[in-house]
Order: sequence, then structure tokens, then C-alpha cells
Amino acid sequence: MSTYETDDGMGWAPTWTQAMTDFRGEDDEPPFDDVTVRMSVPASIGGSRVRVELSNLFGDGAVRIARSAIGVCGRFVEISVDGQSSIEIPAGTSRWTDPVDLTVSHGDEIVVDLYLPEFTPYTSANGFTFDRSLPGDFVGSRAFPLEGSTPVEADESREFPATNTGTEPEPDGNGWSLPPGGPFLRTVEVAGAEANAVVVCLGASSTAMGWPQYTAALLPADARIAVVNRGIAGNRIRLDAPSATPSWGRAGLSRFDEDVLGTHGVTHVVIAYNSNDWSLPGRVAPLDEMPTPAQLIDGYRELIDRARTAGLTVLLTTVTPLAPDLAGDPGREDFRLAVNEWIRTSGHQFVDFDAAIRSEADPSLLEDKYAAPDHTHPNVNGSKRLARVMAEALARLRL
Repeated sequence: MSTYETDDGMGWAPTWTQAMTDFRGEDDEPPFDDVTVRMSVPASIGGSRVRVELSNLFGDGAVRIARSAIGVCGRFVEISVDGQSSIEIPAGTSRWTDPVDLTVSHGDEIVVDLYLPEFTPYTSANGFTFDRSLPGDFVGSRAFPLEGSTPVEADESREFPATNTGTEPEPDGNGWSLPPGGPFLRTVEVAGAEANAVVVCLGASSTAMGWPQYTAALLPADARIAVVNRGIAGNRIRLDAPSATPSWGRAGLSRFDEDVLGTHGVTHVVIAYNSNDWSLPGRVAPLDEMPTPAQLIDGYRELIDRARTAGLTVLLTTVTPLAPDLAGDPGREDFRLAVNEWIRTSGHQFVDFDAAIRSEADPSLLEDKYAAPDHTHPNVNGSKRLARVMAEALARLRL
């Protein structure tokens, strides 16, 4: 089994995660000041108790959360740290909340509300979709008054649950796959039932965009398999983010211990990277950061060796097609083909993401029905297609 025990004797396992990354100096989101943040995330596995990890890993100062709560199916329970409802997270640290009794089932939306009463920069975060309130403390409010709404509109604010986690039908499968996430929330854990496996998905944007969550939704509840996401958009295996774009995160090799080995109860790791290591240099990163295929494969080997040393089962995924302008660059497309050939022939277990969503007419490109508007990333249909092939692979492992 893949739960672990804390001092209170409870067995805990992650039901949802994201990888924290550094948004200082970027303009993705304005700071918070007297607002409530609502994040609605899907439960990979269920339990009878819940706790969350709140992270201020990249903050320059302490973050103060005046009040917070966890909700499932419309029932909210206020949360605390060491019995205190006002939580302070020092810079560079994370805090685990006290456990609360709250029943969570596979596929439920878990809502986490954080009231930030004072000026708080958007720093340690990830994910694509979360909600901000009008000014004020709306922790646990069934109707959440969205930022920018008028007083009349606020009376008819979005009802719980706040967002579509991906377990429900999407209105437009051809659009961007934008999973829930947000600031300061790194992990949600459940206790009360054993997990048979915890599968951590380490990767870049296509991973961050949600196929792990879709995979978890496809698995039967009684399988008790947690599939959790540690993807970061723009991330690379070998090198940290360029200084101009810190949100692309520390390299997979740099954050492996924290994001994979530091995930409680981990049993499996999926190494699912895009082409960033060789598609970014010369475009949005210095050209001298371009590796050779052999150097990148050495990076894969190091990740595999570290995982196996820790007793984990490793799955690789092949690299999906590049944007049309990059696919037309023989050097970059040959690089992708060489990496995929090594993944397919090296003897390691792998899932063929490339074959799953590439075009039959032109294998250097994504199939149109699976392509996001930039034709580099999978759309909702593409993410769900990757989830199906991953769920089939996990079933073959007989977890």
C-alpha cells in the first residue's frame, strides 16, 4: 500500500497536487488584497479526512491567510494550522493544515477557499483556472461573488462548485485544456482508506494542462489509484527556466526530489516531457543551451536511475509533434525522432503519446482534432486521448 502515517497515526495519500513555480516578476496575475481565492480541484481518490499543503516556496515575505476552508458537495469545513484559523506561511516554506473530517469520493470536486486580507503578491502558484472574489471574506460562501461582477450580478454569483474540473463534459473539446489550480495550494491529501498506488506525473506544459486529472477520472474508484500532476508549463529536463520567465520552473533534474520523491506514498513516476529542451534554445532561450540528443537522453537516464533507486516504477512517454514551424526545421524534428526512438527501444516501459495524437497524413504534426489553437499542445480532446492511453497502460500494470 502507498499511504504513509503521521504522528497522529493516520494513513495519508495525495488525491490532488500541482508543482509550485515562481511567478515573481511576471504579469500573469495581479496581487491579492482583501479578496477570497477559490480553487476547485478534482479528487483522484477518496477518504474520510482531508488536509492541504499551502506553499510559499517562492515568496519574498510571509503570506497571511486570515481564514480558509475546504468544501465538498456544498459542505464547507474551516481549516487551521496548529489550531489557529489565521495562518502565516514564512517565505520559502509550506504548512500542512490540521486534518478535518470530510468525506471525499473519487471524482468529487474539492473546493479550497483562502481569504487574503492584505497585499499579497502572486508568487508561488501553478494551474490555469481559479476564482477571485469581490473585496471581502467569502470563505465557504455557497454563492461566490466573482471579481468584476456588479452588486446585482453578485447576488446571482457562480454557485458551488466553482469550476469544471474536467470530469464533466467540456463545452468545446477543440479548445485549450485548462485545468484547475491556483496560488499557494500545493497538495490535497486524504486519509481513511488505503491507496493501492500513487502515480506522480512529472513533465511540462502538456502534462500541466491536465491529462493526469483526466486519467484519474477514467480509473475505477475501487482501484484506489491516485494519479497526480507535477507538470510545469515551459519546464525542461536539464536546465532551469531562463531568467526572463521564472515560471517555467526549475529543471526536472533539480526538482525531482521535491516534486516526485517528496510526494507522500509515491509508487510510480511518469516522465512525460515536451520538446522544450531543444525547441526553446535559439527562440526564447540562448542557443548555447541547446543539448545534443545524447545529453538529453543522459538526463532521462538520471531521472530513471534516481526513481529506481527510490524503489519506484518508471514509465516514459514519447514526445508529441512540434508546432508546424518547428516541425519544418529538420534539426529539431530529427531531435524529436531520435529521442522517441530511444524511448521506444531502450527497454524502459513507455506510453506512446506521439502515436496517440499525431496526424496520420503527416506524422510530424498533431492531428487537427487533437490540437490546441497553437498546434503545439493538445486540446481538450487531445488531453482526453492521452488520458485514455495512459489509463490503459496503468491497467496493464495490474496496480
